[in-house]
Amino acid sequence: MIYLHKILPVFVMPIMLIIYLLIFALWKKNRWPIYTAIACLYIFSTPIFASNFFQLVEGSELRKTPKDMPNAEAIVVLSGMINQVKSTDGVYPEWGDPDRFFGGIELFKAGKAPKIIFTGGKMPWDITNLTEGEILRLFAIQQGMPDSAILITSNVENTADEAKAVKSLIGGNKKMILVTSAYHMARSKRLFEKQGFSVVDYSVDFKVDKSQKTTLMDFLPNADSFRLLNTGYKELIGKIIYLIF
Repeated sequence: MIYLHKILPVFVMPIMLIIYLLIFALWKKNRWPIYTAIACLYIFSTPIFASNFFQLVEGSELRKTPKDMPNAEAIVVLSGMINQVKSTDGVYPEWGDPDRFFGGIELFKAGKAPKIIFTGGKMPWDITNLTEGEILRLFAIQQGMPDSAILITSNVENTADEAKAVKSLIGGNKKMILVTSAYHMARSKRLFEKQGFSVVDYSVDFKVDKSQKTTLMDFLPNADSFRLLNTGYKELIGKIIYLIF
C-alpha cells in the first residue's frame, strides 16, 4: 500500500505535466505544446512563483517559541528529518531538516510536557534496522534528555500511521503538542485530532522567508525553487487524498 501512496502522486506532479506536453507534441507533431512546456518549466522554477505557491500550503503563521506554548501531556515529534546513508561502518544517519527534533527538545527543556514521543518512521526499502525514532532517541540522550522521558512508537510509514501509533502508545483523549514542518502541520493536526487528541501545533522548518523583499533574482529560475514547488504540490495532493479517504 505504501508503494501506491508514494508512486501514484508522481503522475500528477508538475514535472509530469511538462513530460505530458512533450509527449503530446511528439504525437501530434505540434510546436505549441513544446512552447507551453518550456514556459511551464520556466515559471515553475522561479522563486517568485514557487515561494508564493508554497506559502499557500505553509500558511502565514509566524514561528512560535516555547514561551508561547501551554503545558501538555506529551510532545510528539513526527519523523521525516533523517537520511540514512551507507558508510564505511554500515549505515550512518545524517540530518535532512533537524528543526523538528530541536523544536521538540526545546519544548521539553522548557517544561512544556513530561514526555517526548518520537515516531518510528521506517520505509520497507530502508537499509537499516533502526527506525528514525530510535535514532532520534540516541540523539536526544546526547542532548541531555533523560531516557525515561523518551517514548518511541511502533514502525510507521506515513502520517496516518503516526497518529494511530501514538494513540496505541499513550491512548487517546490526551492534550499533546505536535511538532512538524509548517507545510505539513494542517494535515498532521487533522489526522491526530481524528484519533481523539487535543492538539496544540508547534510548526517548525519554515521554507519561505516572509521578510524578504522581491528582487530581480526572484524571476530567474533555479532548481531549488522547482524542488520547493514540488514539495508544496505533493503536500497539497496529500491533503486532498486524506480529505477524500
